[in-house]
Amino acid sequence: MMLTAAIVTAAVLGVAKVVRDWLILRQVRAAMDTGTPEDRVRIGMRLAEALGGGQSGAPQEPPAGEGVTPPR
Repeated sequence: MMLTAAIVTAAVLGVAKVVRDWLILRQVRAAMDTGTPEDRVRIGMRLAEALGGGQSGAPQEPPAGEGVTPPR
């Protein structure tokens, strides 16, 4: 009985995580489609940082040729 409960709990949590990730990615895609080039760079940098691809602590420089204004 305890094993079944543990399996069901793990399955529910796994499905919830997949749904949450899908909703987040849908919002990111909508923001990228409607944003300016500066917004796209900023979103990409924040997404990379959230996924572990960015340098922690130090702000990253935008790619050469991309002028990004700091957020207010």
